[in-house]
Amino acid sequence: MAMGIIGILIPSAFAEWKSGEKFPTIETLALSDNDASLAGKITLVDFWASWCAPCKVSFPSMEALYTTYKDRGFQILAINVDDNLKAKDQFLKRMKPSFNIALDSEKKAVQSAGIDVIPSCYLIDRNGVIRLVHQGWHGKTSTDELAFHIEELLKETEK
Repeated sequence: MAMGIIGILIPSAFAEWKSGEKFPTIETLALSDNDASLAGKITLVDFWASWCAPCKVSFPSMEALYTTYKDRGFQILAINVDDNLKAKDQFLKRMKPSFNIALDSEKKAVQSAGIDVIPSCYLIDRNGVIRLVHQGWHGKTSTDELAFHIEELLKETEK
């Protein structure tokens, strides 16, 4: 496993979720500890791990995005890919996110997505279509990019 500038590299699978494609149903991802539904919401699906340094930086920004937009139909589903559940729990205890957390214990979702950088996230519109794929975390640049696209999706549905 090699460390990159923008994230941590993990083994890539053959499939890859792309912008413009329908996001898989949550049920097909075999997630544990999940109570999120994509139905009718703009959703940021974020793949993260406790050992990922950029994830530690991204969580406060994601919390701010969630807090800003949640009352307008936005949600975050943060999918953890840790093997060490104690480390995951310690990370969450420190970060205290108020958005949805799920566990990809069987690594089906991360393999289906073909993720090779952690963190990676997918912005999904109210119809379940992937509108943005974002890899790594670039501080304020990432936060600003996500906020811009979230705003655009919210405007589409608020017209």
